Amino acid sequence: MPGLYNFSMDGEREKLVLEKLREEERGIIMMTGLIRERVYEFLIKKKGYLEDDIEIDAPFDVETSRQKESCSVDFIVRAGGKRIVAIKCAVSALESVERHVLAFGRAAADVMIPFSVVTRSDYSRVLRTENGELISEDLSAIPDKSSAMRIADAELAKLSPEKAEKERRILLAFNVIDCGVPGACDSAPAGGQSKKKSSGQVIPLKFNR
Repeated sequence: MPGLYNFSMDGEREKLVLEKLREEERGIIMMTGLIRERVYEFLIKKKGYLEDDIEIDAPFDVETSRQKESCSVDFIVRAGGKRIVAIKCAVSALESVERHVLAFGRAAADVMIPFSVVTRSDYSRVLRTENGELISEDLSAIPDKSSAMRIADAELAKLSPEKAEKERRILLAFNVIDCGVPGACDSAPAGGQSKKKSSGQVIPLKFNR
């Protein structure tokens, strides 16, 4: 009977731990949603972008020699028909997310997205995508629309095939971590189809302006 008693206690502890994790997860989802709203409002009101200039959770099919997956960041800011800024929102530990958004900015599209940003709205890291240089720790360093239009006039940089493959592999590695829930992201062999499935944790934006 002692063995049965211990098993029952372990089961109760497991339930408590799982519930605690779910509560923390819900808190993170709520906080990330608030950050997304603040950043979106900042782009519209302070930087002069229109709603049509901002891609939200836009999926990109990223393929390596081994696999293919759909990847996204929270926002991509466009100007002059080109993608200028990639933004990923995070609740904490921005430095740990920094490499993720850099890999996305370098390899998700055919050409590099010039600026990569990770932010929790009150603290940000604005980076030059090509070399990873930290430009500022303030969201205000994101180019406004008029500056972005001038940047779009120039030819955007592109990685060599070898470096692009490396960045895509890094991006897909982060993508697995970012999914969080087993089965939330379907991967497929290179050349196949893949689709990032919702895990029920989609963070909506409330466009209250």
